[in-house]
Amino acid sequence: MLISFFVFAQQEIVAVVNGRSITMDEWNREANVQKLLLEIQNSNETFYQILITTQEALVLIEKYKLKVLDTLIRKIAFIQFAESLKVQPDPQTVKNDVDNEIKKMLNDLKMTEAQLNDYLIQLGMGQLEDFRQKLYLQRTYSLSLANVYTYYLKNATVSEEEIKAYYEKNKAKYTVPTQYDLLIFKAKDKATADSIRQDVAKNISVEEISKKYNLSPHVNGLATQGDTEKIPQNLWVIITSVPKGTILPAQLINNEYYIIRVRDVKPGSQKSLDEVKEEIKKELVSTKQEEVKDKVAKDFEDFLKKSKIEVKYKSQIVK
Repeated sequence: MLISFFVFAQQEIVAVVNGRSITMDEWNREANVQKLLLEIQNSNETFYQILITTQEALVLIEKYKLKVLDTLIRKIAFIQFAESLKVQPDPQTVKNDVDNEIKKMLNDLKMTEAQLNDYLIQLGMGQLEDFRQKLYLQRTYSLSLANVYTYYLKNATVSEEEIKAYYEKNKAKYTVPTQYDLLIFKAKDKATADSIRQDVAKNISVEEISKKYNLSPHVNGLATQGDTEKIPQNLWVIITSVPKGTILPAQLINNEYYIIRVRDVKPGSQKSLDEVKEEIKKELVSTKQEEVKDKVAKDFEDFLKKSKIEVKYKSQIVK
């Protein structure tokens, strides 16, 4: 009898949010006490018996339902908040999403709508139409959330001063460093190193040199200035001080000889503020997401304060 009492379908209006009525049916769908009790019964029969036979449990469930009602009121108010910004979800889009979700369930479970209806009832989730209405509200609310945050992000302003300050602070990010086209071999002894250097000076191909000395070039292509992954820093000091085309004398570093030819130098460049302004603006807007989150929360609370919300349901057991 208690279960029936909790979910008894009524069109009684339990609350009104800016003229939008919330019925007992809708509240029961959100609270879904029957499903909650069935889950408890399946996991703990003793606790379930206490829940359906004691006054204390009745109070507890009533408190739960009142909390659900408060959450439902806020959801509906937020949907209205989205409407006030003219970013409410398209009803047809919501309907299509819900229909597609139910079609997927039917396909996954390999059921007809009648079978799914019976299945949902067995799970304590009400009839298929109740489930559909609950999904419709959930989808409308989630799309309203997404649309509102998109609207606020789109309208987040970034001043010219902010863009300029970010550019000045992060100039390195918009700088293309100087690159060197290098050919570098490494040898274990001075005689081999000098012989390789002579072959490099004669413009013998890299392939022939590699084959002759049975080694691969240490570097054969572009290297960014200052990259010390393969080229020690003290070698960079020398490389950056000579003109392109230079073949350096064999350099002894950590018991190895480096034979280096600087084939070309591609000077670095700095992107101008105008070139990167839009990129910086997008980046700054994305960093303002937390600010946007706070702004949405504040504006919604202001909307709530101005809203006309009337809770008609008066609990007889929770004061």
